[in-house]
Amino acid sequence: MDIKTEVQILQDNIKELQKQLAQAHQRIGELVSEKSASNEEVVKQKQFIQEITGELKRVNSEAEQKIQQQMDEVPDVMDSKQILKG
Repeated sequence: MDIKTEVQILQDNIKELQKQLAQAHQRIGELVSEKSASNEEVVKQKQFIQEITGELKRVNSEAEQKIQQQMDEVPDVMDSKQILKG
């Protein structure tokens, strides 16, 4: 193989590698964008979970208060047998 053919093969290889490198850079850019979008979605989901957790705690606390209030409103019951004995 003469030197001119080798140079041509090497130049073709370089062009192919440059093309692959450009594609790799493009894919990296896409992945970074997707990662950013994914990170934003994760942050939104975490905020939503925190809001729902806070709301759940608030509603649970209200329920406990209402149950306690209802229990407090139940009158003390006297045993009717004690009244008959006296």
